[in-house]
Amino acid sequence: MTLDVDENNAVIDGRLHVLEVRGFEKLLEGMELLKMPIVTGRICGVCPAAHHLAAAAAIEQGAKTAVPEKAAYLRELLYAGHILHSHALSCFVLAGPDLINGIDAAPQTRNVFSLLASTPDAAKKMLRLRSIGQRIVECVGGRGVHPVTVIAGGMASEPTAEEMQKIVGWGVEARALLHEIMPLMLDALARITEVREAGRMSIPAMTLSNNGAVDFLKGTCVVMDGKGGGIDRFDAPDYARHLIEHVAPGSYMKSVRLRGSPEKSYYVGPLARTMVNGSFSSPEATGLLAAFKEKCADGVSAIDNIEARLIEMVHCAERIETIASMPHGNGALSTPVVPSAGRFIGMVEAPRGILIHDYTADENGLITAANLIVATQNNYDAMNGNITRLAQYFQPKNDDNALMNGVEFALRCFDPCLACATHAMGKMPLTIEVRLNGRVIMTITREANNDHCHTC
Repeated sequence: MTLDVDENNAVIDGRLHVLEVRGFEKLLEGMELLKMPIVTGRICGVCPAAHHLAAAAAIEQGAKTAVPEKAAYLRELLYAGHILHSHALSCFVLAGPDLINGIDAAPQTRNVFSLLASTPDAAKKMLRLRSIGQRIVECVGGRGVHPVTVIAGGMASEPTAEEMQKIVGWGVEARALLHEIMPLMLDALARITEVREAGRMSIPAMTLSNNGAVDFLKGTCVVMDGKGGGIDRFDAPDYARHLIEHVAPGSYMKSVRLRGSPEKSYYVGPLARTMVNGSFSSPEATGLLAAFKEKCADGVSAIDNIEARLIEMVHCAERIETIASMPHGNGALSTPVVPSAGRFIGMVEAPRGILIHDYTADENGLITAANLIVATQNNYDAMNGNITRLAQYFQPKNDDNALMNGVEFALRCFDPCLACATHAMGKMPLTIEVRLNGRVIMTITREANNDHCHTC
């Protein structure tokens, strides 16, 4: 990250620089269109189900194929497990140590292992929620990581009756665990009201909306300002007429903005979904949403993403129990899809926000061009804004550890997935460069939980 300061050492701008090379779209060229749900699911080990389903949605859109009702329910069940797993990772394993141990705590105590030592009962319940989500993905998706059962046109297989009964029990257990853990998390969020105020956002929210309800897999993309006013709306095939990608200076990750004069930045993800929509297809989560929206009536902060994730986890637990309890009968699992030349565009809500898959195929059903716009790209401007605001909040403390922890937390509010955004792998140490008039005057680095600071 870079922080630009003025002559008085006050932060005026903050920015994330992603240094891993992006190349997955190029690798897809020449591959078979119908293999995209399997291939693109390998982009990331954190949100593989999102790419798995986005690819299928893209093929079905271009082929004008309807998915059988039974397959649609199984996909929703798979995805509810995926969201539960991903949100548990973000809320508890990553953000949990920030909230429970303190953003200004020493780096070596801001990890899940310290939570297991300090709050073992709560930490074990948090990890159990993550495990439940992963087990559901394994049962419905065939594999816990990189699921394989979603195919263009529907599903390749379904869980057994015995597995469905297990999933019902896991849904009930997940709801009970969330009832126990949420008060701890909400209390921790209430203790950082000053940080929440520092993280206020004024840019529009963009999300899928299914007639005003949160829906991860279908709907129209809606953009609203902070007062609930509509700015834009479009369906997946029209995204390029509404969004424009930009190469970001010093980064391999592109930013995305709404077209116009001027172009508009926006944010996506759990907070966007809850602010734009008014309900869930589950009663308890809908009640929590109403209270949350009232709390955010005077404006939102990037930190509110954490509470929004908790509410979505309740929704997923409810839907897991409901769907797995339903009699699904012997209906069809899939509709045949024949590859052909054309454009294939799909849009879903990844755990972190809007995900778009765009393929062009030739008459042999081979990919000739591909473009993927992932949630972390959609949040690039929002992340930079939050880095700037929290750096401005923590920098006057003259504490390098607090500053680094603060900007890490600023980034973590959006739960960025850089593997998706850059299609790279491996460890990425964090370095903050403080610049005055473009010249680096100080660097702060963290590698393997060791801090180093020196003035240039």
